[in-house]
Amino acid sequence: MPSTRATTLAAVVLAGVLAGCGDDDPKDPELGGAWSAALAVTTAWKEAAPRATGTADVSSTGSTSVQLAVVGLAPSTEYMAHVHDGECDENPPGGGHWLADPNGEDAAGNIIELSFRTSDTGVGSATVSTDLVLDDRAESVVVHAPQALTESEGLDADRVLCGDLEDD
Repeated sequence: MPSTRATTLAAVVLAGVLAGCGDDDPKDPELGGAWSAALAVTTAWKEAAPRATGTADVSSTGSTSVQLAVVGLAPSTEYMAHVHDGECDENPPGGGHWLADPNGEDAAGNIIELSFRTSDTGVGSATVSTDLVLDDRAESVVVHAPQALTESEGLDADRVLCGDLEDD
């Protein structure tokens, strides 16, 4: 029969191992934070959308809320924005979509996305709330142009705006 000391030591080790299993839990209070991003037009879109700009405000503690405001885009057009895992000076700007589960699919439920339609003057805004909680892999917010607009502008890149997330 094992000694009381050996049993206690085993219980302490097991508790430590189990406590470590929660490190990647999306509800972990150590994840999240508050960030803002100043969105600037990407190099590929400088001629097509020279006055495009915007802001993104992100709050992520237990859940995530993203507020996006843009100006200078094409009028009356549907756009999509996502939180990305790269910085804006990368190629392509912003890298890939931030994935809640890095081994999961790049699809709804595993990404943070906002869709919005611009006004007849090219102004747009969107807010999204999700149960996903950002971690230190979240680096930027990227606004994507629709394929039809990208093609009509003769461009092969759909990333119109990009802004690196900065701590608030």
